[in-house]
Amino acid sequence: MTRPAAASGSVVRLKGDANLVLALRRGLSILDTFSGHHGELGVNEIARLVGMHKSTVSRLCATLENAGYLERDGTTNRFRLGARIHQLAGSTAPTADLRTLARPVMRELVESSRETATLGVRDGNHIVTIDVVDGLNYMRMATRVGMRTQVHASAVAKAILAYLPLEEVEEVLRDWPMSSLTPNTITDPATLKQRLADVRDRGYALDMEELEVGLRCVAAPIRDPFGRVVAGISISGPRHRMTEDAMRRFGPLVRAAAEK
Repeated sequence: MTRPAAASGSVVRLKGDANLVLALRRGLSILDTFSGHHGELGVNEIARLVGMHKSTVSRLCATLENAGYLERDGTTNRFRLGARIHQLAGSTAPTADLRTLARPVMRELVESSRETATLGVRDGNHIVTIDVVDGLNYMRMATRVGMRTQVHASAVAKAILAYLPLEEVEEVLRDWPMSSLTPNTITDPATLKQRLADVRDRGYALDMEELEVGLRCVAAPIRDPFGRVVAGISISGPRHRMTEDAMRRFGPLVRAAAEK
């Protein structure tokens, strides 16, 4: 069947285009509901707030979750804003509650350690940096908001993974090829699981040049009001300053910052 030709200068509007625009507008309206509601929202709450049918909201939330704009709590099935939202924020001023709360604590951590402090969240098999406070030393770690690192090769990743349900950790390890980034990168699942157990024992994680040669990090998990780990805070610096003795001193500092 041949479509009728459009008049000169006009735009042909197809039904499929209208449906896509409607779906996009509905998806954006779902994201907008989180701007006035802290924490998490269930499908029923979102449907009521946006005035849509529950099945439509459920389908759109699943799409937004797959794209990283929402993330679902595995226990409650409630949604919260995902890491992709923070990544898109790029270098703009912090607006998310987590970054607003963490920024003064990160500054205190930098003042006490002189090293660069970062705030990261998990996005699937990556860690996304959502805020950075530069260190006070002349030589310091170069990082930026929006940077993505592999989930098996960072201190923040281990700080987060250590407190996930075991089946979720198993899923990450099964789906992610743990490539070697440096001679120190952990590529054996059993070894990584042991390191995660070490994190739970002492309350903080270490990156001993596993992500980049010469770079060492100490990180601790940040919990939400329900006790769930939602992010990680870390300090990073060069090997000659981040000695084993220094990292043992910094560990409790980072853990206390995460708790604060």
